Amino acid sequence: MKKYVLLLCCICLLSGCWDQNLLKDVQLVYTVGYDVLEDGSEQTTSVAPPVDEAIEEVNVLSTNENTVRDSRYHIDTLVAEHIDFSKLQVMILGNDLARDQIYPYIDVVYRDPKHHLNARMAMTDTSAKELLEQPIESQKNKSEYFAGLLESSEIINVIPKMTLQQACTILLDPGKDLFMPILIYREDLKRVEAVGTSLFSKDRYVDVYLDHDQSTLFNILRNETPRILRLTKKFSEDEQPEVSNWMTIEMKDSKTNLKFKENPFSLSVEVKLKGAIAEYGPDHLVGAEKLKSVEAWWEKTIKEDTEALFMILQENQSDILGIGRMTAALAPEEWDKDEWHQKFSELPIEVTVDMSLSSTGIID
Repeated sequence: MKKYVLLLCCICLLSGCWDQNLLKDVQLVYTVGYDVLEDGSEQTTSVAPPVDEAIEEVNVLSTNENTVRDSRYHIDTLVAEHIDFSKLQVMILGNDLARDQIYPYIDVVYRDPKHHLNARMAMTDTSAKELLEQPIESQKNKSEYFAGLLESSEIINVIPKMTLQQACTILLDPGKDLFMPILIYREDLKRVEAVGTSLFSKDRYVDVYLDHDQSTLFNILRNETPRILRLTKKFSEDEQPEVSNWMTIEMKDSKTNLKFKENPFSLSVEVKLKGAIAEYGPDHLVGAEKLKSVEAWWEKTIKEDTEALFMILQENQSDILGIGRMTAALAPEEWDKDEWHQKFSELPIEVTVDMSLSSTGIID
């Protein structure tokens, strides 16, 4: 009897689902784009899956108001359900907005406790509205397409991953500049392509982006090693067919060390790579001397590419590797928050590359 009385008391203490948010009452937004218009107002374009599974077409809605919050409220007046951004997967910034100070436009994200801060960030070479309204031919509907596109491009290492949480940390750090994937629409394919990594100086896009090879090298320099890491370069000139002149290596391990030197103050970049030749038509690379010459060729090529990458970063005063953060921590006498970008653009940088190839191919 006492057991039943105790059970009854426990049941009385149980609370109900007072904070429920039924799926049938909301319109989930998976992808959103932000733009700034000529009059300074903000434009929000949301892409949401249909509430009714029998409907294949996604909902693309665009509104513009004075602030992002107002634009979101305006969207609620256009749909029968309540707009919900808690499951957001991708945020895309338009080109004009990216050239502006971007934090005021994404401030609302960090004020909403229900917001998904692991959502990916990207930008486009046009307006976000123009990109999101384009027809997409894919096995996924448009609302989920952009998240899958960014994830697959990250896996093969041609773009870096940037989330809302990471962006906030960088934007509030004077020692590192923002970067994010840049997307363009391919009219010939009716698809979007992640073409590389956009460069920012402080919090403004500088109208320059790194291509796929440069983005791969950037990920190596920041010690980000995803599941697939490959480099393809033209190794020879006189082989037939033309494809036989190209060699692909697949990295098994990579490590980059950034160190400061004094008198004068400079940066030493040491890149160590271990890999294997994944593709080379002519093959016949047997022998220690032959392999050593191939390794030397790759060391020289990657060294030149790394020096060219740093030149791009310095010319655009884009410290996306966080050299300023290192300076503030390890060489505080050289750190000046207000003058750092100018100092970074003039910083002497010495690059060394050590390549080790463990195998040359299946035929040999």
